[in-house]
Amino acid sequence: MDISIIIVNFNSANYTINCIESIYKHTKNVTFEIIVVDNNSSLEDIKTLNTFLQIKPFNFLKSKINLGFGGGNHFGYQFAKGKHYAFINNDAELTENTLLKLLNYSNENKNAGVLGLHQVNKEKERFKYSYRQFIDLKYHLFNQKKPHKYYSKKTNSDLTSPFEVDLVSGAFMFFKKEAYEVSGGFDPNIFLFYEEMDICLRLKKNSYKTIFYPESTFIHYMGKSSSNVKIKNEFTISYLYVIQKNYSYMYYYVLRVILLLKYGFKSILKPKKYFSSFKIILKGGNSLVYSMKP
Repeated sequence: MDISIIIVNFNSANYTINCIESIYKHTKNVTFEIIVVDNNSSLEDIKTLNTFLQIKPFNFLKSKINLGFGGGNHFGYQFAKGKHYAFINNDAELTENTLLKLLNYSNENKNAGVLGLHQVNKEKERFKYSYRQFIDLKYHLFNQKKPHKYYSKKTNSDLTSPFEVDLVSGAFMFFKKEAYEVSGGFDPNIFLFYEEMDICLRLKKNSYKTIFYPESTFIHYMGKSSSNVKIKNEFTISYLYVIQKNYSYMYYYVLRVILLLKYGFKSILKPKKYFSSFKIILKGGNSLVYSMKP
């Protein structure tokens, strides 16, 4: 088996079906399996996927709880048989034989641990952040350039050929099996957000490269940002958890002080938008006690 494709579904069966159909339509000359992990969706959503299963085959795994993004993906990985793993958002759509291109590149480049792609919308306009730098202390202190400018200067190129980056979007990550396993895979403790930064940091520590592959794209039907306070808090909780997990305590402490100053000031100007995050940072929001994780 060349590739195991793992897709997490949560009450969005129509997106998942569209994603699977695009994989079958465009993927040629590759042996693959599709694993769909359902994160405790409604009975109606599961019924829709069960009906579709009669049309297009896939391995359908049902979790009794919502494992989140990383947990759902890692659950699916445990049933994967491929030599490569493609973790694809269910609201993604392939438009060409992307998986064959990624497979060939990965096989030809031993140290390429994970590959990412340009995300585009329905109008084929590129997203701003398909790849980026680690959001670390240096990033906060020196207000680093936007990713395109940063990597153009760093690589002295026009970024039309594959190049090494710190991290790629979690919406589409293509791993070598051994790289995923050596890095420890997605951390099930992270319910939402910053999963890609966490795993790309661990890949780097294990001498694997994160490569951005600009020679293909995928459509990402990305939903609008949620105004839900719990979702916003989860963003902060996951970030602080990833920082403390991957850096020293002193590093985490200094970064937290910087965030307290930054969010404290922003909370004065826009309390509705920033005060909730400020409180989480003040409490030491890396603690998963505050997480939405069941």
